[in-house]
Amino acid sequence: MTPNVFLSITAPAYNERENIEKLVTYWESIFARDGIRGEIVIGEDGSTDGTKDILRTLQGKYDNLVIVDHAVNQGYGFALSSAIARSRGDYVLTIDSDGQFDAAEYALLLAEMKKGYDVVTGYRHRKQDQPLRVVADRVLNLIVRVLFRLSMRDTNCALKLWRGDVVRRLTIEARGYPTPTELLVRAHVLGYRIGEAGITHYERAGGKTKLKALRTSWHMLLFLLYLKYKQVLYQARIINNF
Repeated sequence: MTPNVFLSITAPAYNERENIEKLVTYWESIFARDGIRGEIVIGEDGSTDGTKDILRTLQGKYDNLVIVDHAVNQGYGFALSSAIARSRGDYVLTIDSDGQFDAAEYALLLAEMKKGYDVVTGYRHRKQDQPLRVVADRVLNLIVRVLFRLSMRDTNCALKLWRGDVVRRLTIEARGYPTPTELLVRAHVLGYRIGEAGITHYERAGGKTKLKALRTSWHMLLFLLYLKYKQVLYQARIINNF
């Protein structure tokens, strides 16, 4: 019988050669330090910079490192959803692979989750990003509040801790930036309990961001309107799944 996995760290990775080895090694050290049975599941999204080769080498060192390999790039949401689907943990931590979040802060989210939540999302005390993106996130939170009556400080924070049986039920349709918000909106509409806890945000450890602020903001708005449309259909029982 396969032993239970307590924590799955799930992340997408696309052209993260400068970060991925250091991050995986650090994440493994968290399991050892806290004495928990964990796994790392990476949705490798068709990288062309050698990220894939580094991960394969690391697999020879860590038998709890799972790589979900995509031959071509299909987007952040697709890569993350494939990693979540392969996870086995009682708890699932979603995180980026650029070094801007500390997976050790799962403990902060877990402490909050024990108050009775199904998911606890992080909110960044001080976002280490360009001013335009900071403003865009604030506008996003306002839009989510208006459209879905979901009042969170930082809906699109990538660092979230989930009950494994909850997050593996959720659908992810977004392919890029909206993904963390989409997951929260779906959990909210389906009646799951959502908490939040403050976490640390760091400057990118290496490499370059793949986001284009104005284009990304426009696509985010269109996707949220699409989610709202689906919510209306679901609650009117015109469609069966949300």
